[in-house]
Amino acid sequence: MKLVIVESPTKAKTLNKHLGKEYKVKASNGHIRDLPKKELGVDLENNFKPKYTIPAKAKKAITALKTAAKTADTIVLATDPDREGEAIAWHIKEILKADKKLPKDLKFERVVFHELTKDALAEAFKEPGKLNVNLVDAQQARRILDRLVGYNLSPLLWKKVRYGLSAGRVQSVAVRLIVERERERDAFKPDEYWSIDGTFETKDKATYVGTLKKKDDEKLDVTSKKGSSKIETDLKGDTFSISTVKKSERKRKASAPFKTSTMQQTASNVFGFTARRTMSAAQKLFENGYITYHRTDSLSLAPSFVKAARAFIKSELGAEYLPAKPVAYKTKAKGAQEAHEAVRPTSVKTPISEIEKQGLGSDEIRLYSLILKRALESQIVEAVYDQTSIKTLSKKGYEFSSAGSIIKFEGWLAVGKLIGLTPEKEALNELPEVTEGEDVDMASLAPEQHFTQPPARYSDATLIKTLEEMGIGRPSTYAPTITTIQRRKYILKEGRYFIPEDVAYVVTDMLVDRFKRVVGYDFTADMEEKFDAVAEGKIEWEPVIAEFFGPFEKELEKADKELDKRTVTKLGESEEKCPDCGKILFIKLGKYGKFLSCSGFPECEFAKPMDGDGVDEDGNEISFGKCDKCEDGEFNLKQGRFGKFLACNNYPKCKSTQPYLDKIGMECPTCKEDKRADGEVVVKKAKGRTFYGCSNYPDCKYSSWKNPKADEDGDPEPAE
Repeated sequence: MKLVIVESPTKAKTLNKHLGKEYKVKASNGHIRDLPKKELGVDLENNFKPKYTIPAKAKKAITALKTAAKTADTIVLATDPDREGEAIAWHIKEILKADKKLPKDLKFERVVFHELTKDALAEAFKEPGKLNVNLVDAQQARRILDRLVGYNLSPLLWKKVRYGLSAGRVQSVAVRLIVERERERDAFKPDEYWSIDGTFETKDKATYVGTLKKKDDEKLDVTSKKGSSKIETDLKGDTFSISTVKKSERKRKASAPFKTSTMQQTASNVFGFTARRTMSAAQKLFENGYITYHRTDSLSLAPSFVKAARAFIKSELGAEYLPAKPVAYKTKAKGAQEAHEAVRPTSVKTPISEIEKQGLGSDEIRLYSLILKRALESQIVEAVYDQTSIKTLSKKGYEFSSAGSIIKFEGWLAVGKLIGLTPEKEALNELPEVTEGEDVDMASLAPEQHFTQPPARYSDATLIKTLEEMGIGRPSTYAPTITTIQRRKYILKEGRYFIPEDVAYVVTDMLVDRFKRVVGYDFTADMEEKFDAVAEGKIEWEPVIAEFFGPFEKELEKADKELDKRTVTKLGESEEKCPDCGKILFIKLGKYGKFLSCSGFPECEFAKPMDGDGVDEDGNEISFGKCDKCEDGEFNLKQGRFGKFLACNNYPKCKSTQPYLDKIGMECPTCKEDKRADGEVVVKKAKGRTFYGCSNYPDCKYSSWKNPKADEDGDPEPAE
């Protein structure tokens, strides 16, 4: 009997459907061995040899694997086809080999497959191989490097900034990107500009719109209302004619099939999924046999799938939708590795409706629709457009440009309706038929004021795209990295966008100043290339770690000696002066947020919460009402790990507390509409995200991710 070991019970269940009776399938339930949690676990004196331990949660799974192995003659390691999967397989082998109760002649085989289908499994099990030690070493090297960085930097942050913080080779770079983008936004100064659109009417009463672009054949920039008004006046009574009409054909290619990063980006843009949510849905689809392996940076498709896709497209749409040859895509990602195929459906004939019937959730159904759609689109000819451009010239030399297009042949755009999805709607503009030299009338003129916008904050999609372009991280790291920096409260997510918390500025500045290599974009990408070289067997992993750790250890010692918490946590200077000694108050980061501290500290110990929350001008605490539990107590505003709250000033004698309602000065729209109690909109937090809810919850369930006050006041954009 052969014992097949995979990571998850769902994957084991799927394999059991396709393998014969001579196989028994068991799950390890993920990692079964790792570096210890409460110590470094790396022998610095012995070539960085790792010390692995078995977590308590894995002991039950290991016992079950050992019991099953007693009746087996061969162990088939069938974990995921990437470095992490290879490392899990190696750990399983090492644990079973070390058990003296198991047969000494127990054989071990490695089976790799990228889809859980009967044919793919039969092919993989027909020719089992051996563990790839190079891939294991590459994964070990990454794990050890990240442990050396995190285990040494985190205590320094606890000591110099705040307890509970963490640092990491990839996570700290991601935080740095978000902080630097926010500083770009803060420094951004908007420029005013005006667009001027004219609506023109032909002799046949057809209309079209043109945008003013030039004056006397030179580009025209309108930067003020005065300039716009001058042009508007100048155009009154002017005459217009068609100076140029150009017609052309434009082709638009389909996008490549998904790799991990583009799948995450598209799911974020289309559905608002976080990277973690996307990967969770993809994991379920893979384990149930509906898609190929979802951690990959490859864009290639198996010839068998391409052949099936082309036959399906020909039968459903027609031969004119097929390119003469199958379309092949090349991976442009630096150091691309992991799985050997793009993310695609295991069968082109599996409709979206079948995913629904199998009882999978809405996330899995929606993600599958994207994967199926993108894979089919990639094998269809371009969409073809008839494009028209018109130049309308005034007698005074003003030139208006108009562009329009219509779909001539839909090509890959037909896939949506083919697989039962609503076809994409494109904002096309069909222009009327006109001839050069034809006179037209201006029906109206519409000047509009605009301002240049700051660079957009990062979202899941744009952060992943940037990390990938820089060569930082790999398919398996994007989702956990984003989750970690949110969980550690470095960033706040409002809507789809990431905003750095104050602690992110402090930590980023400290790391950039003292540990340039660790948070350096080039260094992080360079380390990934070295891990790739280890995976390919070109270099050994130990020298890579040694080259990094020597200088890093010296930087740690120097930072520990020279850094002073009082200066590290300084965010800036306020305009206020200390009421006790008259010196400037510094803005500093404390355990629970920002506060003002006298620059004369320690000689002067005056301090108060930032923005005077809960205190008067002199820093004295304000009363928020009498305590209902003791005679002379009053409630004061406090800041805790979960935000603001009210507590009795007789603490610890009286431990009475009340929730603090952070009101935005607006009635609850639901309560107002229902003519109910006096509900007010208050700021709340859930899982690190800010939202807005009713003070009458749970009687009123009103909530919104956007600031409703911004909409009520007529702000052009949702609050971020």
